[in-house]
Formats: sequence, structure tokens, C-alpha cells
Amino acid sequence: MASIPKLSTIVSWLIYLVPVYIFILNPLLQQFLPESVTLFGSNDLSEWVDAAPGLNLTDDTFISPEDGTPFNCAGEPEGYKVHLLSRTPLILYIENFVGAEEADHLVDISLNKYTPSIVYDGVTERVDPNQRLSDRALLDRDDTVRCLEERARAFQGWRPHLYIERMWAQRYNTSGHYRHHYDWTGSLARGGDRLSTFMVYLGADCEGGGTNFPRLRMPVGKQWCRFLECDVDEGEGDGEAVQRSKDGITFKPIKGNAVFWENLRADGTGYTETWHAAYPVTSGTKVGLNIWSWYQPPRRKRG
Repeated sequence: MASIPKLSTIVSWLIYLVPVYIFILNPLLQQFLPESVTLFGSNDLSEWVDAAPGLNLTDDTFISPEDGTPFNCAGEPEGYKVHLLSRTPLILYIENFVGAEEADHLVDISLNKYTPSIVYDGVTERVDPNQRLSDRALLDRDDTVRCLEERARAFQGWRPHLYIERMWAQRYNTSGHYRHHYDWTGSLARGGDRLSTFMVYLGADCEGGGTNFPRLRMPVGKQWCRFLECDVDEGEGDGEAVQRSKDGITFKPIKGNAVFWENLRADGTGYTETWHAAYPVTSGTKVGLNIWSWYQPPRRKRG
């Protein structure tokens, strides 16, 4: 049986390890780990500059900068209902996030702009119909798009260092699909990553095409069957409904509704529970809209 180290030995270890941490380990952690460990949940930004290297804030092909351009939110829905599906990770279902007039307009402005959707492996972009079979269209920043950008910012509390990416409409015709993937890449320590996702349904004139999260558990309550594909069994006694599924949960495409989820933990690592896919459309056409929020961690002031 191993003997317990003497007190003098423990003190000696501390004397050597504390300087090692202060002068070696801590500087390395500050350099290679995301500073978001401090920023998430903190409003004291006095020791930080605006953004870390890696994101060009003037690159309007990637993000939608807040440039002060006035806009009018015509067709905006009167209100939306939010339903909590999961706290960790945070996953919310939003009814009527986009109004019918807005959805129709976004579909209209996407026409004649579609190109095959790409797959990004962290290094290169490619078209791979086996992984992802759909078309995408980059939307011009008209009033409706700018209104949605601001709605997405407000929904998340106007968080600092959070930038709305340019919006892409996604069109899935018959057999269109996107195999399981993450929206985050694990790149926060290298300059930024997608903090959150809104998956909005603009058109749902289709069969199939659900959004599947195989690592999430089905909630209890028959009310969820309005939005989720589920088999309902009546519970014993109180008539409570129980949903059972072998492949996690699958959201039905419903025009105007949206699923919101956070991709990253407070320390910048990704939630594995957000592994998701677009199931194949068996007939008709589904049109979705991705609203991604890119978190660009600031860097500590030097000196």
C-alpha cells in the first residue's frame, strides 16, 4: 500500500508547481484556449480589445455588419411563442418566428440564385451529393433580411462579440438531404466559431425532410407531437402522452417555425448533442433558412 506523502513533501511540490503554473502553464492557456471562459457571463470588457485575429469585420461576404442602414420590418409577425426543449444544451422551439409574408418574400428573393450546397471539412469546400444534396442561395440584405438579423441579435440578448453571418436559403427537392453533422468546428481558440443556430422553415410543401437530432431524448407530453415526429402511447392513469423514438427527436418542417440551439459551451467547446441531419425529402420541396451567429472572441490587451 502506497504511503501518504509527508507534509514537507507536499509543501515542496507546491513551491515548485505554483511558479510553473504562473510563468509557464497560464501563459500557454491564455494563448491557446478561448478567452470566452471569462467573457461568457461577464460584462467587464475593459481589459479586452474588440476582436481576435481571424475575422475581417469588413468582409460582408461572410457576416452582416451593423452598418447603421435604416430598414423597415414589413410583414413582421405580431409575436412568436417559445418552447423550452432542453436547458443543456439550450434548445428552443419557436412558433411563428418568421411571418408568412416574410417567408414568402425570402423564398422569392432566393430564386435564380441557387447553386449546389457545399460541404466544408475544416480545410476545403467541395460538393458532395452523398453527404449533402441541396441547393443554397445567398440572400441580399434587404429590409426583410435586416429585420431578421436584428431579431436574431435581440433574441440572444445583443451579446457582445456576436456577429450574424450572411443568411443562406437552403432548398431541398425530392431526395434532398444533409447527413449528420455539427454546425460548430471547434475553432474558437483559433479565432472564432458558430455559437448558435436558428433553423427556420420558409417552405414546407413536402413529405419527409425532418430535422433529426439522434442524441437528444424525446420529451414527455403530447403537446410536442405538434412539432415532433412521434408515436404516442397513452400513459397510465392520468392520460399523459409518452413519445418513443429509436433515433432521438425529429422536428417536422412547419412554415414560419424555427429551432434555435446553442452550439458551444461557456468554455468554447462544442455540444456533441447538437449532432443533427436533414432527413431526405420524399416528395415536394422544403426551403429552410440558416441564421448562424459567429462568436469572435476578443483578445486581451498587451502591456
